Formats: sequence, structure tokens, C-alpha cells
Amino acid sequence: MRLTRNNKCLKHWSSNPWTSRLPARYGDMHSHPITLILDFDGTLTKTSTLPLIYEIGHGLNPSCPSWHLISQAYVDDYSDFLKSSYSKRTTLSQELDWLEQQRTTEYRSIARIEATKVFRGITNEIVRAAAGEAVTDGKTEMRRGWEKLVGKVMEGEGKVGIVSVGWSAEFIRACLSASMNHMRAEGPDGNIDMGLNVEFIDVRANTILGGEEGKMDDSSLILTADDKLRVMTDLVGMGHNDKPRSLVVYVGDSTTDLECLLHAEVGICLSGEADTMTGEQKELKETLDRLGIGCRWIGEMNAVDVKLRSTDRFWWAEDFDEICHSPLFGAREYIKDSEQCLKVQLQRSDKFENLNAQLSRVYSSLTIDLRLV
Repeated sequence: MRLTRNNKCLKHWSSNPWTSRLPARYGDMHSHPITLILDFDGTLTKTSTLPLIYEIGHGLNPSCPSWHLISQAYVDDYSDFLKSSYSKRTTLSQELDWLEQQRTTEYRSIARIEATKVFRGITNEIVRAAAGEAVTDGKTEMRRGWEKLVGKVMEGEGKVGIVSVGWSAEFIRACLSASMNHMRAEGPDGNIDMGLNVEFIDVRANTILGGEEGKMDDSSLILTADDKLRVMTDLVGMGHNDKPRSLVVYVGDSTTDLECLLHAEVGICLSGEADTMTGEQKELKETLDRLGIGCRWIGEMNAVDVKLRSTDRFWWAEDFDEICHSPLFGAREYIKDSEQCLKVQLQRSDKFENLNAQLSRVYSSLTIDLRLV
């Protein structure tokens, strides 16, 4: 059952709809499949795809306003919202309420798009073709290693879903397919499952109906952080009851992902170093800092005793490769990549002399777990 907003604020993430903590040892953690939920824009991709989707419609209906005018209208609307809303948010409940107040701004944005009829005459076939071309031409750039992460989860009999406030689930599916086709065309890679079937990824996003009116499906719009949590709850609740309970992992990059990150058992913020962060990543980091929510580098994750829920912190990763190299995917995988992860960690702290000692401690701490794999 999904928690009410008051319950969410009171219980925070020490108690959530699915479980209250991770298994104490990674050997136990690995015995459960993973349910991986991903954001799309800014997480699976490096930039937002909304301008590209708008341009698909604008190509069919060139008399409609340009994307620049549409985006500027949204910026103006959002600026008015910021001026009218309270600015000092020091508690989680205040932050969640503030995020939900943005719903009106997002509704107006959808209404503004529909009023232009820019999506008049658009079809799924047109969207798929444009998405494939965008990936091939590099206009939509997928983040490195996404296919390895998805492949690892599916190999472990887990499931993968995408939850996005983007305008077109069809566009997302086509981007995934085009990205896989592009990698296959470049040749086999031992780290990539070239047989990965992206059709098994459950994509939840908004839907463009097109037609003469150029409408979007408003029956189940995904606009805010609370909407994304609603969809994630539905995704996690799906599956066969006779299978072992899965470990819920969410990966996102913006404040729209905050509620999903809070309610997943493993919340991972995709973020670069300070000088390479996107605007959305910086905003999420500022929010976590302001609320006193710690976020540690995933390379520091302990394979023996990962108690995320009890330590009130998230993890951050620079890319999907770092997630793949984490203890989430088995003690052997972790040992294989421990030296690489520790070297990166030490480079960031400018301390190299203790590498062998740290590696020794890692191997010793995993002795019990190695008997389980």
C-alpha cells in the first residue's frame, strides 16, 4: 500500500512500502533479484529530450510557435512560481509539499503545448523514426554503460522499468532500441550483452495522442515527483508472488526523482564532480545538503554490511559503470573491481600510499561472503 504524504513525512525512509533495510550481508542481498527503476532525461540520456520531441511536431506543423518561445513561456511561469512560493525549506515535509505545488505550473505547460496543436498529425511511427535518427546523429546521447547495468539486472532475473515526466513513452522505447542497434553495428563488446531485448523494459511516461487536435493523454499524466512515486509503486508491485522479493533500486538525477529515491531501498543519484554537474544535478545536491541527507560515493559502498536505511544517506555515481562495479552485483564482481574503485577514490583524495592496506581490508571483510558465492 502506498503511504500517504503525512506518513511519508513522519516515517521518512526508515520505513517504506516494501522493506525497512537492506540485508546485512551481500551474500544475502545477491540472493534476491533487483528491481531497477530509472529516470530517463538526464539519467539515461545526457540532456533533456523535450526539445527534440517538440521539433518532431514542429516539423509537421511549422506555423506553430518555436521551441524557444514555448520554453521561455515555461521559464517565465516557473519564475513566477518561485516568487510566490516559500523559499526556506528545512524539512522533508516542506520540500515534498513545495515539489507538489509545482503541479499547476506543469499542467499549464501541457495546456500551452496542446493549444499550439504542434502534435497534430503525429504518429508513433513518426516518433520512432525521429528518435532513431536522433540517437544515430548524436542529438540524443545515451550515458555510457546503461546497457551493462540493465543486462546485469535481467541476468539476475530482475526487472527494469523507466519512469519519466517526458512527453513520449514511444520516443523513449525507440531511443533504447536505436542505442542498442548502434552498439551492435559497431561490433561485439565483451562487456555488453548484445542480445539484450529492450522490449522487456517497462517504460512509463506521458503519451502523445496526436490526431487533429494534437492532444496528449491526460488520463494519467506524470508531472511531479509524487506522480513518479505513484508509478514506481505500481511497477514494484507487479510480478509473480511466488518469486523472491526483489531489491528496489532507483537511479535519478533531479529533484523530480526525490520521492522515488526516498522510497527505494537503494537510492542512487547520478552526478558528476562539482565542475561537471548539470543544473538538475546541482539542484538535487543542494536539496539533499539543505535537508541534511547524506550522499556518499558508491565506490565506498561496503559489500558486507550495507545498511542504507539505517544510516539516512543516498549514494551517488558518476556513471553506470560505477554502479555495475558496486557490491550490488555480487562479491566476486566487487573484488574484481575493488582495486579500480579504490584507486579512483584515492585519486580524488590525493592519497595513494595506503592502497595495499585498504585492499587487504576489503578482501578480509569479504571472506565470509565468498563462501556464499
